[in-house]
Amino acid sequence: MSIDPGKLLIVLHRPSSAENIGAACRVMKNFGLERLAIVEPASWSGPGRVDADLSGRDDVVARAGMVARHAGDVLARMTVHADLGDALGPTTWTCGTTSRGLPGRPAFSPRELAAEVARRAASGPVAIVFGEERRGLSDRELDLCQAVCTIPTSEAYDSMNLAQAVAVLAYELSTVPASGQESLDAQSRGEPARHATVEALWRQLSQLLEGVGYLNPQNPEQILAEWRQLLARANPTQREVELVLAAVRALERAVGLVREAERNDRG
Repeated sequence: MSIDPGKLLIVLHRPSSAENIGAACRVMKNFGLERLAIVEPASWSGPGRVDADLSGRDDVVARAGMVARHAGDVLARMTVHADLGDALGPTTWTCGTTSRGLPGRPAFSPRELAAEVARRAASGPVAIVFGEERRGLSDRELDLCQAVCTIPTSEAYDSMNLAQAVAVLAYELSTVPASGQESLDAQSRGEPARHATVEALWRQLSQLLEGVGYLNPQNPEQILAEWRQLLARANPTQREVELVLAAVRALERAVGLVREAERNDRG
């Protein structure tokens, strides 16, 4: 594999099956992938389904280990997160898997995604996100991803097993040839923006825009989703997002001062 496995994170969003987690670990090991993150489903907070003496999480990990077999090291290194934003925090580019087309979002086939991951991973950590078995990724969860990938399937049955979907993409990732030019291009641009910094910008920007009456209070996420797409197309560096974030914070302070002055005048 030409992609540095330390820079590629596989994220399973609220998986419901211990067997799928174990099988995903197994195929990751087959194709040289190392890093797995789980967004914790609600069921993990209760007692174990099979062994009630264990917590839900420990029970799932124990059952997953039986399927993972010789990929127990992948399972042991797995990180667990409360939400998708936390899991993606250090990453600089993310692709969500879905069977739905989303307007305004780059869409890749598995082979195209593998080439894009190789290019992006040359300059920072990237992630591929897989949705939970019953419903996949929601629009809100896909809003956290800069691109989407769809595995072509028969129209007669387009729903894939979670671990099998991981296997398809893991295989394609393993076939990407090495290219030195990608690393040179990445170095010339600077560090790409980290997900955590971009999310801090959206939180600050949404507060500012809501405060000045720019957002539709009935559906504020619609316009913010378009802003997200605009920023994703711009492909900013970490430094550039930090500059925009600082400017938004300065504007927020200025708006606060204006409002305070208006209140004093009325008083």
